[in-house]
Amino acid sequence: MFDPTAFDNMKVIVEGILYDKDLDGDYLIIDRDDFMNLSKMNREFSITYKKNNVKSNVSCKFTLAATAKDLYSELLTSSEDVGCYVEQTFFFNKEIEAEILQRSLMLLQNHTAQQFNVFHNIKQSFFEKNKTETSLIIKFINKITEEEFDQLEELIHITEIMLQWFDEKY
Repeated sequence: MFDPTAFDNMKVIVEGILYDKDLDGDYLIIDRDDFMNLSKMNREFSITYKKNNVKSNVSCKFTLAATAKDLYSELLTSSEDVGCYVEQTFFFNKEIEAEILQRSLMLLQNHTAQQFNVFHNIKQSFFEKNKTETSLIIKFINKITEEEFDQLEELIHITEIMLQWFDEKY
């Protein structure tokens, strides 16, 4: 039996929280990816979900990522300062007003002490004139370590609030 890494432990926590919500009928898991880049030894796990109601047009992708440096630090030096980078991406199937996105970021700032960078993307189809998609990417600057599991739960709870808020405004 192997000793799981911090990445593995954190992935299990995120999966457990979100799959429990899926089983309860609150959310619908719509995608899941678990990648390992063998040339760089980086790992990335993402799970995409949305509110489990017919009217929901917004989904959230919750991503954990760990670098080779984190893996080596944990395995070779038994460092306590290893963890994962967290990213949240919200997807909308139409263009969203900038004011709604700005208010959602204020909501996020009010609920977490984590620092983050924000990216806003708008995609428009060449083939379908009226098809526009928007995404809001939130990349948290600092890694979350195993000792900070409660922050992972907090971030997932914040996505619940934001998904609810987007559904109401959308």
